[in-house]
Parts: sequence; structure tokens; C-alpha cells
Amino acid sequence: MTVEAIALRRVMGPVRRVMSNDFLRHSALLFIATSLVNFLNYVFNFALSRRLGVEGFATLSSLVSLLMILSIPTGILSLIAIKYAATYHAAGDAQRIRKLSLALLKWTSAASVAAFVAGMALRSQIGTFLHISDTVSIAFCIAIIAVGLITPSVRSILQGEQDFLRYSISALLETFLKLAAAVTLVYAGFGVRGAMLGWTAATICALAYTVWAVLKRHGVPAGTQVQLGIDLRRLLQTTAGVGLATAFLTCLSFMDVLLVKHYFDARQAGLYASVNLTGKVLLFLVAFVPAIVLPKAAAKTQLRENATPLLLQASALTLLLTLPILAIFAIVPAGVIRVLAGIAFVPAAPYVFQYDCAIALLAMLTLLVNYNIAIHRFAFLLPLGLLLIGEVTAIALYHRSLWDVVHVLIVGNALAVGACAGSLLYVRREEAPRAQAA
Repeated sequence: MTVEAIALRRVMGPVRRVMSNDFLRHSALLFIATSLVNFLNYVFNFALSRRLGVEGFATLSSLVSLLMILSIPTGILSLIAIKYAATYHAAGDAQRIRKLSLALLKWTSAASVAAFVAGMALRSQIGTFLHISDTVSIAFCIAIIAVGLITPSVRSILQGEQDFLRYSISALLETFLKLAAAVTLVYAGFGVRGAMLGWTAATICALAYTVWAVLKRHGVPAGTQVQLGIDLRRLLQTTAGVGLATAFLTCLSFMDVLLVKHYFDARQAGLYASVNLTGKVLLFLVAFVPAIVLPKAAAKTQLRENATPLLLQASALTLLLTLPILAIFAIVPAGVIRVLAGIAFVPAAPYVFQYDCAIALLAMLTLLVNYNIAIHRFAFLLPLGLLLIGEVTAIALYHRSLWDVVHVLIVGNALAVGACAGSLLYVRREEAPRAQAA
């Protein structure tokens, strides 16, 4: 064997070992995909913040936060679908996955129509609360929410099956089309409503691809009818647990932007929106980690395997990715704001590091919540709900400046991480004697 061959073998050995590790291989794929999604979202915000200005960007940011809050039911349904798809995938039952996909498509389409009608009836009240006079932009936001009831739910089937390639394509397609359409319409002079219209069109196109990808994967339906075999009692327990967990986590992630838009003037809200934009960079950077952990931990639980090593790997990876970003935000906050949002937003720089410390805690909280859902443990719900109420109340009562909001987030998110981690330790201590007795 030549010297070159020996050197190549030494180099390729670790690469083969990494690629043979299921968690690391899928992490690499989703990291690349989410990095591209984050880059496209960055370009989206980069272009629109400069065109819309501080007050216009505050309106756009508050509509995005409203969209995320009102999409809580979609998040609940998606997590439940991931759990069942992962269970069927672990059992090798492709036909039940297809049946689940068709059921999701049917019922979410009906819910989408109902959500659009209800949202349109309430658009004036939404505009009053957020101080937004442009009800057309709110209407497009409602349309995104309505279509978004379907797309993520069907996409969750791909995630549950661990088909992360098609899952990534679906997410990338939606983000790229959103960028292309929204930026074109905003720079053509249509303002915030142009951004929301472009986003609506992108969501519809992504839905078409996702439905095709899910149904094509499983071919034609089986000749005999299959039953999903869902335990109704366990489904109701899962829905209640996942529903509360998703609602609490989503509110913790986005309610601050809505409250700032409500309590502060337009300029302060615009500056806070740019700080929130830095948090999105950090949060979206590690978003692939819980996306991988949820189906894998659910599958391990179904096969009665220990999922704790998976959580430890995921936690280490989350820290590895967030700490360097926090260091950059601490050293050059003004430069970060200037690059992300523009020179008009530079007065927001002092808030960047501390705000993103709160977001780093939120990233770890998201991982812990998804892991708890995957292993069907919901002891964390009560403390998490109480902490959410505490955060909202504290911001409502103490908002003399943006610093008050940032500090409330840091304390609240730190306590939430501690509550979720503590609930896992408590459950393990409770279950250890039972396992020994069995």
C-alpha cells in the first residue's frame, strides 16, 4: 500500500465513522438545510428592513409573531403526527403512514377554511391591538396561517419517517419562494402587504410539493383497508400534553414582540424587532437539533431503547453551536445589527448580547420540550405554564424600558430550562425503583 493510500485511509476513516452514525449523518444534512433556510431568511429581513424602514419593519415583525402565535394548533398537530409517523416507521408500516397522511390532508384542509373565515372576521380587532391600520396585510397574514395549517402537518410525516432530504427540500422551497416573491413585491412598492402576499404564494407552492413528496413515497394505497390502530385514550393524553407544551413554548418564543408592539412606540418596537432578528439567527441555527431528536427519541421509546444518550449528544451540539454566536454578538453587537437590519437600527445594539442569552436558553428549552414529548413525559407542563404567565405578567407590569423586557426573558427562560431538566431527573428517579422491581 502506497503512502498516499495510507494517508487517504487515515483521513477517510473518521469520515466513514461519522457517516455511519445515524444521528450525526442526519444532523449534518439538516444543519446544511437549516443553514440555507437561515441564510434565505436573513436575506429576506436584510432586504425588507432597509426598504420598509424602522416603523414598517416593526409592523412586519409583529405580523410574523402573530402568525407564529396563531399557528400553535398547527404545531400541536405536527408534533403528534411526527410521533405516530415515527412509530409506524419503526414498525415498517408504510400503508398506515399513507393513511395518516391522507387523514391529515383531509382534516387540516377543512380546518384551514374555518380558520380563514374566523380570522377575517377578527382582522379589525387584530389591527387595533397591534396598532396596524393596513387590514389587507392582516388578511394576507391570516391566509398564511390558514394554508400553514396544512403544510407543516403534512411535512411532519417526512420528519417522522426520518426522510430528512425531502423534509429539507420542502422547507427550502417555501423559504426561497417567500424571499423571491416578497422582496420583488416590496421593492415594486407594495410595502408590508406585498411581503405577506409573496409569503402566501410561497406557502401554497410548498404545500403542493410536500403533498406530492409524501404520497409518492408510499405508492398506491393497499388493496385492503388498514386501520391506524390509534389508542383513543392515549391520543387524547398526547394531544393534551403536546398541545399545552407547544402553546407554552410558542408563546415564550414570540409573545415578547407582540407585547413590545402593544406597549411601546413605533420606533422602540422597530428597534426591538431588529434585536429579535438577531435572536432568530441563533434560534434557527440550532432548530435542526430538536427536529432530529423528536422522531429519533420517539422511535427509541417505541423500541424500548434508552434515549438519554441521544439527549446528551443533542445538548452538547446545541451548546457547541450557540456559544460562538453569543461571543460574536458580545464583541460586535453594533456590527451585527448593521449587517442584519441596517444602520437605522444601530441604537438597538446595547440590547443584543443579553437578549440573545435569553434566546440561547430558549433554544435549550426547545430541545428539552421536544425530547419530553418524544418520550411521552409531561411533568414539566405545570411549571412551564406558570413561568409563561409570570413572564407575560412581568412584562405587562414592568416595561419602563426595553431593558425590563430583556431581563424578564433571561430570568424566565433560565427558570424554564431548570424546570424541564428537573422534571426529567424527577421522572427517572420515580421510574428507577419500578424498573428494578420488574
